[in-house]
Amino acid sequence: MLLNSGRVVNVTSVKGLFVSPFTAAYAMTKFAVEAFSDALRVEMNKFGVTVSVVEPGHFGGATESLNVCLLHCDVY
Repeated sequence: MLLNSGRVVNVTSVKGLFVSPFTAAYAMTKFAVEAFSDALRVEMNKFGVTVSVVEPGHFGGATESLNVCLLHCDVY
């Protein structure tokens, strides 16, 4: 019996585990990747394929800066 093997790595966000105000759409997409990865992990186990999720923490990048500005700035 030939056993296949491999690894799937999905990159999501820690915001897929914890939701904060005004991030509903973003959190929904991250929750979806988490659920997909969990299901794929079970389905691919019999083929020797492992599934991992990378969840980088909050870095407060450009997206977060834009969100804060849109909430508190008069710039449109």
